[in-house]
Amino acid sequence: MSSCPPVHVFGARETTASPGFGSAGTVVNLILNAHSGATSEAINYPAAGGSSYGTSVQAGVKAVTDAVTSFVGNCPNSEVVLVGYSQGAQIIDDALCGGGDPNQGISSTAAPISSAVGQKVKAVIWMGDPRHTPGASYNVGTSTAAGFDPRPSEQTCAAYASIIQSYCDAADPYCSNGSDAAVHQGYGAEYGQQTLTFVNSKL
Repeated sequence: MSSCPPVHVFGARETTASPGFGSAGTVVNLILNAHSGATSEAINYPAAGGSSYGTSVQAGVKAVTDAVTSFVGNCPNSEVVLVGYSQGAQIIDDALCGGGDPNQGISSTAAPISSAVGQKVKAVIWMGDPRHTPGASYNVGTSTAAGFDPRPSEQTCAAYASIIQSYCDAADPYCSNGSDAAVHQGYGAEYGQQTLTFVNSKL
C-alpha cells in the first residue's frame, strides 16, 4: 500500500466536455494543491448530451462505481473526494446515493457504491447537479427550484448528507429553472474557495 496517496480526488466532467476533468478541474486542482501527495483521476465516461444523455448517465454511474470501488479496494486507507460538474455531478449522485434515476433508464433503487466503499468517501462536491432538489440539507447557492431531473423530495442523499455540498444558483437552467447558461459554468470561480474550505474540514 506504500504507493497509495493520502487523498485521492475523482472528478467527473460536464456534458460534451472533452475527456478529462472539464469544469470540475478548478476544484480538483484546488484540493490537490492543498494536500501534499494527493492524486487525482478523471471518470472516463461518454458525457454525451441530447438523445444519448440517458445512456451516457448509465455508463457514467457504472464508471464512477467501478473506479471508486477499485481504488478503495487497492488503497483502503486513502481518503476519497468526489467532485462532479453537471452530468458529472448527476452520475456521482446516482452512484453514491442510489434511489434509481428512472428518467435516465436506471430503475434499480440500490446504491451502486456499497456502504463499505462509501465510508471511505470523505467529501463530495456537486456543481450544477441536474438532480438538485430544493430543501436538501447540503444545498448551497441561491436556487430554490428543482433541476431538470430532480430527486423526489423525500429521496435526498441522507446517508451522506454531512459530507456533501451541492452548489446551484437560481439563474442556472440545468440544476434550477433559470436561463443563464454562464451561471452553470461559473461555480468553480464563484465557489472554489468555499468548496476547498468544506473539503479541508472533512479530511
